[in-house]
Amino acid sequence: MNFRIVCLVVLVVGATVVGTGPIATGTDDGVETGSLSAQLDEVDADDVRLDVALQSDGSAEWTVEFWVQLDDEESTAAFESLEAEIEEDPDAFLEEFATRMDGTVQAASDATDREMAADEFQVSTQRQSFGPEYGVVRYSFHWDGFADVEGDELRAGDAIEGLYLDDGTQLLVSWPDEYELTSAAPEPDDQRDRTVIWHGSETDFVTGEPRVVVSSGGVGIGTTAGVLVAIASIGLGTAWWYRSRSSGRADSSDESAEVPSSPPEEDERRDERPNPRDDLLSNEEQVLLLLEEYDGRMKQQTVVEELEWTDAKTSKVVSGLREEDKLESFRLGRENVLSLPDDE
Repeated sequence: MNFRIVCLVVLVVGATVVGTGPIATGTDDGVETGSLSAQLDEVDADDVRLDVALQSDGSAEWTVEFWVQLDDEESTAAFESLEAEIEEDPDAFLEEFATRMDGTVQAASDATDREMAADEFQVSTQRQSFGPEYGVVRYSFHWDGFADVEGDELRAGDAIEGLYLDDGTQLLVSWPDEYELTSAAPEPDDQRDRTVIWHGSETDFVTGEPRVVVSSGGVGIGTTAGVLVAIASIGLGTAWWYRSRSSGRADSSDESAEVPSSPPEEDERRDERPNPRDDLLSNEEQVLLLLEEYDGRMKQQTVVEELEWTDAKTSKVVSGLREEDKLESFRLGRENVLSLPDDE
């Protein structure tokens, strides 16, 4: 792996999500966009993940991740150089990405006759260890108007109809807590809690695919009672969080200390503590409350298992909390460990 990964990340993304019916085989500037796999060979990515998180207003939070295995000194050194470049000047990496995505979203808007816009572009890097160690280049942005809202239904997929996935690429589409899956085409290769997944090695999208339809069934959008309950629950969770943090807690032990693999006994927990597995809480509150349940320290994989989230979603939420200084992370052996910051 080398620095060309950055130059081609943007090219791959721009070529991947063109939403003008079946994916085009070329662009005005002559760049071939039909062969994603050929471009990925140049990027040297072992795995590419397109994570689309649908929102109740029809928008979507897009995350595009390029995973490169750090299996030798050369690949590790190259990724470290890339990390330093992105940290020093992230705007330099985002400019072309944003330009391409703006064009892509406009093309999708024209094809679907639906108003769309892209904003909130971000780029970051991270290391992940799930057995082998990987370097991850992560681009994210907000796609307004991605899904069509019809009553209590969200209909997604027309903006990326005919999307081509090569063997090392997977598409994940998730939806809000208050929705339930109505239909998905083609049949997902894998399905998790509020997420359907297609693998390029198993699925080829044709005209009219992919499609995901989810419905709130009258419980989510448009139901005042449901909204009020959600707001009340989140408010209680937030109030508890600030109260518990302001009251202080015991200092964290040394980073080499054993990380708990299970939460303390039930009678040791505070009775008023909200359940972090409550879907009415925000993603951030769930992680922070789960950390409190584990006495302020746990493995990142524990979040995946306890909350039944995807690795990509967990990584995204954890990264956001870390950037806001609401939690800290460090490596212990091959594991990523999360901890609550010490109160000064």
